[in-house]
Parts: sequence; C-alpha cells; structure tokens
Amino acid sequence: MKKYDLLKVLGITFAIIVLISWVVPAGIYSNGSFTSLDATNPIGLFDLVNIPLLVFNNFTEFGLLLLAIGGFYGVLNVTGVYPKLVDNVADRWNKKEKKFLIITTVVLSLLSSVIGLINVLFILVPFFAAILLKLGYKKIHAFAATVGALLVGQIGTILGSDIWGYVNVIFSSIDENFSMFTLILIRAVLWVITTVLYALIISKALRLENVKEVKSTKKNSKTETKEEVKVDIPLYKKSETKKDTFPLVIIFIIMFVILIVGTYKWDYTFPIEAFATIHEQIVEFEINGYPLLNNIFGNISQLGQWTNYTIIFVLIIASLIISWLYSIRFNETLDGFVKGAKEMLAPAIYALLSCAVFAAMLSLSTNFVYVIVEQFAGEEFSLMGTLASSIVTSFTYNVFPQSINSFIGFFSDLAVGELSVVAFIFQTMFGLISLIAPTSIFLVAGLAYLEIPYRDWMKYIWKFALVVLGIIIVVSFIAIALI
Repeated sequence: MKKYDLLKVLGITFAIIVLISWVVPAGIYSNGSFTSLDATNPIGLFDLVNIPLLVFNNFTEFGLLLLAIGGFYGVLNVTGVYPKLVDNVADRWNKKEKKFLIITTVVLSLLSSVIGLINVLFILVPFFAAILLKLGYKKIHAFAATVGALLVGQIGTILGSDIWGYVNVIFSSIDENFSMFTLILIRAVLWVITTVLYALIISKALRLENVKEVKSTKKNSKTETKEEVKVDIPLYKKSETKKDTFPLVIIFIIMFVILIVGTYKWDYTFPIEAFATIHEQIVEFEINGYPLLNNIFGNISQLGQWTNYTIIFVLIIASLIISWLYSIRFNETLDGFVKGAKEMLAPAIYALLSCAVFAAMLSLSTNFVYVIVEQFAGEEFSLMGTLASSIVTSFTYNVFPQSINSFIGFFSDLAVGELSVVAFIFQTMFGLISLIAPTSIFLVAGLAYLEIPYRDWMKYIWKFALVVLGIIIVVSFIAIALI
C-alpha cells in the first residue's frame, strides 16, 4: 500500500544496517588513531529497545519543530487571512504557473545555499506548497519546488552556516591556514549548474492532478458550466474574510528575519563578535546589583547560537502576536495551534524514524562505519575514497556536524589544499545524499507532509542525482588541479 510506502522503506533501511553490523567488523577512532576490533559489534535485541530511547533523547527537537510549524500555520488559518493570502498570490500568478514554479525553486535553492538553516527555511514550505497546489500542480511537483529545492541548494552550499560554518571550525582546528572561502567560486559555480539543471527538470512539470477549473457539459444540455475541483492542501483551510493580509505579511517577515539572524552561526563563518558582546552586556547589566535584563530574558542563547527549541519558542510567540492583531480569542488560537500540530504529527514521527540509523550508531561503543571509512580513506588522499567515505557517513550520520566531525580524524594529516577538497566533497555529497536517502530528516518529513511515496520521489529524482554525482566528480578533479 502506498500509504505505508515510506514506513516500509525506513524499516528496510534499518534492517539492512542491522544486518551489516553483524557482518562487517567494528572499529573506533580515538585520540588521533584508528583501532579495528577485527570482530563485529552487532546490533542486538537490547539495542533494539535502546535505540528508540536514543532517538527521542537526541532528535526530539526535530519532531517538536515540525509540530510547532504545523501549529503556527494552524493559527494562521484561524485568522482567515492566510488562506486569503494564498488565494491572492495564486490568482496573481494564474496563467503564469510555470514562472512561479521556477522562481520558487531558484529562490529556495539560493536561500539554502547562502544561508543554510533548512530547519528555518522549512517554515516556508507549507506556504509555497499551498500556492503551487492551488495553481494546479501535482504534490510531487510542489515537493520538488520546495523541499527538493532546499536540498539541492545544500549540494552547492556557498555560505550556509550549518554546513560551511562547521567546516570552517573543524578544519581550521586541523590547519590554521584553512579558510571557508577556499574554493568558494567553485562552490558557487556548482550551485548554478545544479540549480539550473534542476529548474529545467522542474519546468517540465504539468498541471495534471489538480486543476483550478474544469469544464463539464451536462447530459442533454448544450450549455457548459464551470465547476471548481477541490484541492487537498495540507495546513490550508479555505475561508472568506475581509481582514487585511498586510499585518500577517509584516509579522511573518519580521519573524523570519529574526530567526535567520538568531540561528545563523556568525562566529563560525565570519569574524563577527558583535552578537556575543551584546549578549554579554545584557547578561551583565545590573541596576543596584540586580541583573534586570538577564532575569527578564532568562537563559536565552546569544544571536547566532539559537537552536530548534528557540525556533519553536519564536513560532509560538509569533502565533500569539498574530492572533492578538486579528482579535482571535485565546481558546480559538489554542484550538487552531493544536489542529495544525496534529496535521504535522505524521511528518514529525517520520522525521524521528529517519534518525534511527544514527541512533543505532550511537547505541554502539564501536561500529562498522569507522572500518568502512578507514578502508576508503587510506593513508593518502584519494578522490574516489573520499567520495565513498562521505557517502557512507552522510547516510548513517544524518546531521552534518556529526557526520563530518566524527570522521575528520581520518584526514587530519592532509595538506590544507587537500583538506579543502575533502571539505568540498563532504559538503556536496551530504547535500546529494540528503536529496535521496531515507535517513534525510527533512526529505522524509516533506514526503510525509505531502503524502508522497518514497518510490515515486526516487523515480522522479534518480536521473538528476546520477548526473549531479558525475558533475561533482568532474568539479572535484578541477578543484584538485587548482590547489
């Protein structure tokens, strides 16, 4: 059944990882050296009980974030102005659907490449997906132009702080001459190539599934009437209101900018210490020895260090402000938030399940991934070995900082030029794997959100993924020639 397609894929993926753990020897990298146990450390029955606990202990924030996004849109629906805004935008782009599809794809890909922060950018997905569905596109096309575009942007990350910010911190600790701006032109060129290619594929999308209006001729009648086809749009509830959409747009933009500023890791990417200084002044500000501002704001992180939990808090505050501006009663606001969160419950659960493989690695004191990476990495730099290593780590460790930080020790003896290529390959392959792997958190969440079978997405994207893999290999050879 297609309904359980994604669940089956996740189950099969986990079963394969369990099987590998029984076959491939385990190892560990610690204190600058790799040790192979020459014996397996399989995932056993107790681990199967422990892994769900590790999932909830380490990855609950992703599920709660998705629930908060759903709750936020639930409140927007209560106001009545959000459906009005979606309808207005869809009407404005009527007859220009393909242009809107391409613009959405390019803009979201660019934001992902320059800013990163897919956890923040995912907030835009329900809005743009709703418009695309109103314009008559299939759900898979709406998914490709939103979630897919965000993941494509990761392949050609230019300045994304949750990718190159961590790369800068980790690699500069190995070699102080490493710079995150190394190969930045090549990364920008890669983004252009992959996004243009992806946009060309997206542009072939046809409005076949949901058509805004269709003509129907009644039997024994010469007259034709038009009837509207109902479109199943998640987190969108059709309503009529005369309220102005302007306040909603302004609050949404302010909220989004605040989240970007607060979540982007400025001190990881640029030598900006202003936010740390401001935070320190707030914490230390006292009136007659009383820490007034610190007590008012509490233990909030400085701008640039916000987590998913802070994003959730901001979404809740924005929901309350919007409901206040539109004179929505608290009970109605709460009811709307709960209904929206319920709609996002399945994506939240699937997002957690996508982390089961990572949790399985955490459950083992030693695991087979280190052995595989050691075999691929070798003693000297190898392009294909680095590609293979990055594929394995990106698949099993589906959060980039952990993916690269856990295995960078295998490459610590390389020259700074070779380190730059290693960083480039790890970044590009993490983006590519995130576009296709059932361990990709936001890919799985997006598929569940729009109820798209995983196999349908693979049929849609596999040719593009293979072409991009070839492009990455060619560009990597060019990068090696330039260092």
